[in-house]
Amino acid sequence: MLDSIQTTLAMMPAWRDLVTPGDIVSFRFPLAEEGHTGRPKSRPCLILDLEERGGKRYALLAYGTTSRRRSNTGYEVHVRRRADYLSAGLNEPTRFVGARRLLVPLNHGGFSVCQATGSAVLGRLDGSAFAAMNAVRGRIHAERDIAADRRAGRRSRAGVDRGRGFTVERRTRRRLAEAGKVVQQ
Repeated sequence: MLDSIQTTLAMMPAWRDLVTPGDIVSFRFPLAEEGHTGRPKSRPCLILDLEERGGKRYALLAYGTTSRRRSNTGYEVHVRRRADYLSAGLNEPTRFVGARRLLVPLNHGGFSVCQATGSAVLGRLDGSAFAAMNAVRGRIHAERDIAADRRAGRRSRAGVDRGRGFTVERRTRRRLAEAGKVVQQ
């Protein structure tokens, strides 16, 4: 079983500098259940995107689950075939729920680092699962752009309503009507 797992450069102690979208990491994803106390268990999470904000790198993680229930659905990436999930460092078929995602800094304490490799990276998607992930990423980016356009439109309309925006209209002076001519309006 161990010889079927492909080692990538991200599976090294310097993994934070080497991860890319499509890598699967072990992360203690917070639980949504109320009243749950204790530390969340480590689970596989898919890196959908990487961002840099204020000089820090952040990863957008998608929740990974083996459950087949209808809860936690939306923007899903399925890894079902045995060869696919084994090469991705997973033990069983898994689906990653892009609707349940979290943006965390790469130095976050929730990453579960393997003692043997010094890395939180379990594996990497490839093939059809990688293509499905890119489709989900595209949809998330498109919806974010649409929302930003709507916010910008609301701000510009609100600015006009408050009197901030105005239009300059150029008018030419009318010539006075000559005496004796009647001007009809």
